[in-house]
Amino acid sequence: MDQRGAGPATIHRRSVVAGLAAAGLFAPAVVAQTEPGAEGLSVNSLTRMAANVRVNGRRAVFVLDTGAERTAISADLAQSLELPAGPEMIVHGVTAARAVPSVILPRLLFGGRSFSGIVAPVFDRSSLAADGLVGLDVLSRFRLEMDLVRRRVLIHSSGDGVSTIVPSTRLVISDRVRSGRFGQLILLNVLVQGRVVEAFVDSGAQYSIGNPALLAAVNRSTEAGLIDVFGVTGQTLRARLGRVDDLRIDGKDLGATPLLFADLHAFEALGLNDRPAILLGADILYRFQRVTLDYGRGRVAFGRVRPAFAPPPARGQA
Repeated sequence: MDQRGAGPATIHRRSVVAGLAAAGLFAPAVVAQTEPGAEGLSVNSLTRMAANVRVNGRRAVFVLDTGAERTAISADLAQSLELPAGPEMIVHGVTAARAVPSVILPRLLFGGRSFSGIVAPVFDRSSLAADGLVGLDVLSRFRLEMDLVRRRVLIHSSGDGVSTIVPSTRLVISDRVRSGRFGQLILLNVLVQGRVVEAFVDSGAQYSIGNPALLAAVNRSTEAGLIDVFGVTGQTLRARLGRVDDLRIDGKDLGATPLLFADLHAFEALGLNDRPAILLGADILYRFQRVTLDYGRGRVAFGRVRPAFAPPPARGQA
């Protein structure tokens, strides 16, 4: 794996595809599961929730990425399947937008449903760390229930009712959500040191990142450390290590929380660069027992805060 890095800690992350946020490559594996009859899901050894999908009948492993607007595919898989070329696409990376090639997926089987004619940007496998990723163009049809204790995800068609697996008394269902430019669910009930902050969940990101407006609002100096953030388009951005004294999501107190701070292009692409905002990655999601994203109903649910939690290590990984 590429070991580029110039700071005391280096986290390898892919950039945002059409508005997604950066994704880490080091963290506990998560097992995802679908409804009965759907394609099976597998453990992604690099961090993220990964599903067994079928592209034109061939089985492949795609990461589930709630930060990505579009489903993407690795260049080698696209070539081996001889997929037809699509139009050039604009991809919003960590520092700027750039044009990338695309292909047409004639048929994608995911979550027991078939999707046809998907236009998917193409990236090197080393950047995706998988055969591809499932973005919001597909995930928006589903309800994702992340069981972060058992490290699995249940995938249901959106709007088919709240799962009976999770008692409703253990969840906080939030209607304080709006839709982002690329279909992300933007939370409006996140407080950082008493200030309202807009946030969005990126299941493909290992670490949570605040924008410069958030850093200025909390008036917090960052620690003596920088982390290089690498984009799938080859871009590099340096993030600052830091923390906030108090973080509350839907009234649930998470206390002092470490964060990265960076001027990600994703914040600008989502219209969140001029006010405090935060990308919620796996380090914060794992503070909860469960998190549910229902895109069809525009609702988010958070389970109980876990009584004990040790975030994935940020240093010394390879």
